[in-house]
Amino acid sequence: MPEFVLNNEEMFIIVYCFVLLWINISYLREHKQIKEGLGEIQTEDELDVNPNSFSIFVLIFTFNFFRRWLIYILAVLVTEYLVVAIMAGILFIISLYDCLFNYKLEKVKSSKIGLYLALVDTVLIAIFVCYLFIQF
Repeated sequence: MPEFVLNNEEMFIIVYCFVLLWINISYLREHKQIKEGLGEIQTEDELDVNPNSFSIFVLIFTFNFFRRWLIYILAVLVTEYLVVAIMAGILFIISLYDCLFNYKLEKVKSSKIGLYLALVDTVLIAIFVCYLFIQF
């Protein structure tokens, strides 16, 4: 790896955290409008894509990896605290459940797991950024 990358790992992690904070805060601010928009869709037949397709499944897993799971891994590796590992494991299981079982339109409309995960992720990322600023 180039020396620039090796010497600035913490900076890249902090920038990544700020991008995630921006995404999560935007989602939290617009959550009500998103739910209203989903409520206007009557059936899955009105969608342009099939939510049961394998490509959507891969897209959901890729998105969740970069939005949630990667930060959980980074937090565990950087802090090396057992409490952080346990919390990351619990959040990973909850978000994996959300990916696997809340992909149908009816469940997406009624489920609040995504909202709660975004809220908890935002708080934990903010705490993690503070930890990084203190440590480095």
